[in-house]
Amino acid sequence: MFDNYIIDSWQKGVLYITAIAVLSLIFLTGKLKWKFSFKVLLAMGLGLIVGFLFGGTKTIIDGKEASIIATIRPIGQLYTRLIQMIVVPLVLTAVIKSFTSLETTDKLKTIGLKTLFWLLATTTVAAAIGFFYASITGLGNAFEPIGEYTKTITPIEKAILDFFPTNVVSAMGGSVVMPVITFALFVSIAVIVENKRHKERTQPFIDFNNSLNTIMTRITRFVMKLTPYAVFSFMAYAVGRSDFDSIMQLGFYILIMYAAMLTHFVFIQMGSLAINGINPFKFIQKFSPAMFVAFTTQSSYGTLPVTMESLTKRVGVSDRVANFVGPLSANVGMNACGGIFPAVVAVLTANAYNIPFGPWEFILLLIVTTVSAIGIAGVPGIATIAAAVVLSSLGLPIEGIALIIAVDPLVDMGRTLINVIGGGVAATIVAKREKELDYEMLNSQDTQALNE
Repeated sequence: MFDNYIIDSWQKGVLYITAIAVLSLIFLTGKLKWKFSFKVLLAMGLGLIVGFLFGGTKTIIDGKEASIIATIRPIGQLYTRLIQMIVVPLVLTAVIKSFTSLETTDKLKTIGLKTLFWLLATTTVAAAIGFFYASITGLGNAFEPIGEYTKTITPIEKAILDFFPTNVVSAMGGSVVMPVITFALFVSIAVIVENKRHKERTQPFIDFNNSLNTIMTRITRFVMKLTPYAVFSFMAYAVGRSDFDSIMQLGFYILIMYAAMLTHFVFIQMGSLAINGINPFKFIQKFSPAMFVAFTTQSSYGTLPVTMESLTKRVGVSDRVANFVGPLSANVGMNACGGIFPAVVAVLTANAYNIPFGPWEFILLLIVTTVSAIGIAGVPGIATIAAAVVLSSLGLPIEGIALIIAVDPLVDMGRTLINVIGGGVAATIVAKREKELDYEMLNSQDTQALNE
């Protein structure tokens, strides 16, 4: 039962002692009332160090050779399970609470359309940026096609149909969030319409949902207190499991990905804020907890509670805008996973296999990346599915993904960061245009701790 955790080498014993010391230090920072973002940053740095020091040592996990860092991975996996436990009821009650407070369906249409515009438009631009960087550098020309990669591809039309649940209970039980959001929107619209006719009939349901949402929010805060411990585990495992020989060979690819993401961050995401009269530096300062968690957990869903709390308690976005845009941005758009990454992989694959990539392929790339980005689940590794859909749609060999899969953990950190920032930017802009952005909170020097 505990064979995987038996101390069969001095390195594993030292790792356990080190992990206990790190977890104790993180616990101490809580007693010392450190800010949430500082605790996460400390955990990320310590995880990076532990991953580098112990990642190269191997052990046997379930009969297979793996890094000994895998023995402390359950710390992060527990956090992920708790997030999965809370995310569906939290999103369901939050969306209903948000939109049952709207007076008309016109308001619902306004927020929804503006949100979709910003999420999808920035994803399309992201794909163009990824294509540009990969094309001008000739990325993939020096790659030798190796290995095989097979993946079952879900047709785009099925992905869209899956937005609408045939059984919402089954969708909730499977932690599938997009159908839950769709169901919540239908419930919200029905309540808004019925509220005009018989308010006394809908008010008990509204009160129950609001009360349940309060309870779910409190549970979320309990879970969030474990975030620094999970960040340490995630970071150590991400660094420790990577093949650094492959990283040396694929360093250029990593550089191109981060250059494209940095360009998108500076000129598109921060530029969009500036154009809309929002100070980008203030936004970064207030949104930083979600950014730290996104980079280390590699999960938009895992970051979702921190994202929504950062928006409402630090950035100044209203509850109803944050509760709608936050969950939606973890499924729709996703600038890096849905835009930059599939575009870079498409060009890399075309170059590696010596397949022409002309103007028509570029236009088709923009269309496919935008459409396939709708409904992407914000969980680690989902970008691989998005890339596979794009490669298949463009007639490129899906095996091209195998060329870069070895270093995906390191790239996925940046991808998730850009995804979450994109959602935060969209929420802030929509809130500003809906006159639901608290400028006093956004521009204040005070920052509220999220785990209080």
